[in-house]
Amino acid sequence: MSQPTLSQQIKDLEAELATPLFERIGRRVRLTQAGETYREYARRALSVLEEGQAVLHEFDDMLRGTLTISVVQTVNSYLTPEIVASFVAEVPHVFLRIHELSADEIEDGVLSGSLDLGISFEPGNGREFDVETLFSEEFAFVVHPGHRLSSRKRVRFSDLTDVPLALLNRAYCTRRIIDAAFREAGVPCCVVVELNSVAGLVALSECGGPPTILPKLGVSSPKVTAIRLEQQTLTRKICLLRATGHAPIRARDGPETSSLIDCESL
Repeated sequence: MSQPTLSQQIKDLEAELATPLFERIGRRVRLTQAGETYREYARRALSVLEEGQAVLHEFDDMLRGTLTISVVQTVNSYLTPEIVASFVAEVPHVFLRIHELSADEIEDGVLSGSLDLGISFEPGNGREFDVETLFSEEFAFVVHPGHRLSSRKRVRFSDLTDVPLALLNRAYCTRRIIDAAFREAGVPCCVVVELNSVAGLVALSECGGPPTILPKLGVSSPKVTAIRLEQQTLTRKICLLRATGHAPIRARDGPETSSLIDCESL
């Protein structure tokens, strides 16, 4: 800063405070008593500003704040627990708000700003998202070991004609994909039970109830058998969704000391 500019800023500050802060004796300048007093407040103000800058750096380094994300049910059951457990262990001051919602609700929440991130299926409706593909998941035919088809290595939809099934209800994207696959194969879908829980469908099959069709990664129970489905349309992409043109994500400061999730770990 040039000397004239500095001198003008000092004069402006003194005019704003309506009191002289410096004594000018010849070519020397020293603080007045008011200047000495005000300097302590200025130092405290600068210290607070430096603290604020450090907090922002912590936001950028993912050490503080709050992140609200939502995950579709079929992915939440097997993806979220391991990632969250690992993240919380690495960043002990974390606070995450995680909601399990339908794909449509996640897209609406991301676009409205009520959700920072969404983990859902690849959008197909032309809405404006920045989409990062995480992985593809394959569906499987899930049966009790005592079922007549349990010894098969793979099944076709033609093998499922008149096979009673338990599926998610039609509010779920998973069910709509399954229905479309049956239509494409020209085979009727015989649904005898509808549930709104992946865990419930697996538990039903464990008990010897009707088999189901679910993402293979979400079926880890040793009490059921997951058989490969030979149908190309039953593979879908799981994606990380953010609104197009979003600002760089920082954890949001709030009542809790917290942190945002490491997207790279996904």
